[in-house]
Amino acid sequence: MTIVQNQAAWEVNSRRRGAAAIGACLPKLGMLETERLTMINFMKDPADRARHAARVSKMMRGFGHTGTENAGRERRRKLLDIIETFARMPPVTIDVPRIVWRDLYDAAASIAAMNIDWDSRCGPLIAASNDHLKCRIGWTAARKNIRRLAEYGLIIPHCLAGNGKRFLGSRDSEDRSDASGWSLAPLLLLEDYLTQLAATEKALAAQNLILPNQIRRATSSAYRLLRPFEQGRPWADKARKKLDAIAAARRTYQRRKGSLDAIAVLDRLAEVATRLLDRLSERISLGEIASLTPSRDTRLRQNGHHQYSPEEALESVYGLAEGACRREPDDVRTTPDADRVKQETADACQNAQVSADANDVYGIHRSGFVWAEVPALFPFIDGMVEIGARPGLNELHDVARVCQIGQATAARASAILGTGIALLCALITGHHLANGQIRKTPDAYMQALVRRARNGELNLGHTLLGRKKAVFGQGDTRASKMRISLRSSLH
Repeated sequence: MTIVQNQAAWEVNSRRRGAAAIGACLPKLGMLETERLTMINFMKDPADRARHAARVSKMMRGFGHTGTENAGRERRRKLLDIIETFARMPPVTIDVPRIVWRDLYDAAASIAAMNIDWDSRCGPLIAASNDHLKCRIGWTAARKNIRRLAEYGLIIPHCLAGNGKRFLGSRDSEDRSDASGWSLAPLLLLEDYLTQLAATEKALAAQNLILPNQIRRATSSAYRLLRPFEQGRPWADKARKKLDAIAAARRTYQRRKGSLDAIAVLDRLAEVATRLLDRLSERISLGEIASLTPSRDTRLRQNGHHQYSPEEALESVYGLAEGACRREPDDVRTTPDADRVKQETADACQNAQVSADANDVYGIHRSGFVWAEVPALFPFIDGMVEIGARPGLNELHDVARVCQIGQATAARASAILGTGIALLCALITGHHLANGQIRKTPDAYMQALVRRARNGELNLGHTLLGRKKAVFGQGDTRASKMRISLRSSLH
């Protein structure tokens, strides 16, 4: 059969099927829409927001007109838990400020709260009036809050009236065809993405904030217990070497970005450090300080002794509190008492100046930032300002002078945000000034950063993470890379 004959046969069959066949195919189109959103983008252009709304509406055809109460309740609880966490600690891997998550949580938890809508085609709706939004969740400028959520693609218009009025219609009816407002339908399509994002942020917090602090507290307490017994006591010297190995392993594995193996190692290191501290406390309090190893435990591993290396730091310390007989690591450098105490104190306080909030509101801890990286991340201060392990007001004002920021602005920023946060804002201002990206004045830019940080509109953790990726690359931020960057910046 030729091409012409095929075309003629197709036209005959089309006339025979008629409109009924096409109409039978239309209901099946919605079932084929299984696509999900995989990212959150900032869309300043109204045309981009319109295309996003059309795409979301098309993908929402995979949901039924009315959902089920149980499925909606489960999805709502899951998403609200994630959004509430981001409202307290915004993610640092994406550039969405805390105020956006806070507005989203207020709307999802208090306004768009009907469970059945979280499993329906229209999605949960923001259909309340401006007065109701102001009284219920404190939105004094509701249109600004809604526009901000729409710019990040987290809400889309749903049958929005020409005059902008919002109404839900009959609450007894499950049909939302008569409703007008803004839909949180993108959240239903972002469910998998938000779940993965929450897992990533939890891993970053465990690697850069929770586990290192737990290890640091245990080792610092153990060092203080050992200090009176360090003169002429072999057991104290042996315990100190074990603590040095734990601290060295913590610094090594904390630098490996997003490594699940590193998180597992840090978790075991925290367990070992805590167990060693408990054994030290028990032995010293009971006066049984002859040995940290139970007398009955003489077990040896089948693979025998091993040579210590930084990659196997955990193997060198795991079992110290368990009592396994092992050869002491030969290449663990021990420092004098005064230097060691000074170093441990600096390690314990190196991030305390950055943020006073234990929840890491600005995301600085979770980005893995430490003050030792400042010369590499902000090379414009090379040869002009020396940033130590615990910078204070002197460093802040020195950076402000270099960046042409007024001293009054720097002092006001320190009073509002804290010295560490203000210094980071000044460093970011200086970085943009060195790259020619400031349109007005550095002082005005610094004031804008402080205002945005105070209002929750600035994601400092994401900015620092972006600088780390730009300087160190996507791989591990090891000390060797840092030294190379510093050495190259000096020449």
